[in-house]
Amino acid sequence: MVTIRDVARSAGVSVATASRVLTGAGPTSEATRQQVRQAAEELGYRVNKIARSLRTQRTDTIGLLIPDVRNPFFAELAYVIEQAAGEHGIAVITMSADEREDRQAQAMQTLANQQVDGLIVAPQGEQAPRDTDVPLIYVDRGVAGHAVPVVRSDDADGAAQMIDHLVDIGHRDIALITGPQATTTGSTRRATATARLTHHGCTTHAQWVQEGDFQLQSGRQATARILDADLWPTVIFAADNLMALGALLELGERGLRVGESIALTGFDDAPWFAALNPPLTVVAQDVPGLGTQALSALRSLIAGDDVTDIELPVHLQIRGSCALPTTPAPRETRTTRRST
Repeated sequence: MVTIRDVARSAGVSVATASRVLTGAGPTSEATRQQVRQAAEELGYRVNKIARSLRTQRTDTIGLLIPDVRNPFFAELAYVIEQAAGEHGIAVITMSADEREDRQAQAMQTLANQQVDGLIVAPQGEQAPRDTDVPLIYVDRGVAGHAVPVVRSDDADGAAQMIDHLVDIGHRDIALITGPQATTTGSTRRATATARLTHHGCTTHAQWVQEGDFQLQSGRQATARILDADLWPTVIFAADNLMALGALLELGERGLRVGESIALTGFDDAPWFAALNPPLTVVAQDVPGLGTQALSALRSLIAGDDVTDIELPVHLQIRGSCALPTTPAPRETRTTRRST
């Protein structure tokens, strides 16, 4: 039976160094990691995780709870975290709560039962996830009054950048499809966007501000309510990618072309947004940064270190969809639903 001593001898390192590489328990150089992993592979060595967990009270497993696995933003975030965790020999159990607080509670209980070493959670709604003794990091969203470290994007700056850009290129009639106000992302993006509209002296009609739930169907429904108003905006700003996609589908069903009859922008990028005609202007988040920073923060918590909030910058990805309409529909036809 191959032991860690055999791996250390083959790699030309100490047993302690080989152990750090194979368990991800401490810092080592990239060259050393490659030597040890190559030796382990050549010898056919496998870490006995059951025996190790009995010694260390660690399972080398973490839980990841995301709101919606269908959302490209969270799907990419989960992928980044799983890949980064794998580099440290950590397995990830991923669950989706479907943007529902009741499912969040069920998922948290399930993950706790798996005796994970720590949790990364994108919380649903205003209620904090169930109390747990397991190290916990929030990602993307926080919970007001809940003292848990948060790794998130600068949502306020992203919303401000978008509104400022739209005004700069001539938009004055700007509609918003906001996220749920029970989430920090939804409330921050809406509060900042409306504050910037006020700053620029833009009139915001009540029917031009519609709340969605970060899912596609709510984007369609919000867009329908905006288009059924007596007055039309020149642009719709959707607060996430799925709601932007829902808006695009509703516009298409009504025979309206983005860039000609109305402009459309979103928050969060997606691979296919650049392939649309015209391509979609968005506030893009650093998803790889969010994932790797969240994992790093959780590993620090597990090791007993102090961790503080981390806020990552966003950037405005300007494409063709935010241009002023060239052939807006006549006002008298704007409340009449049309289909292609």
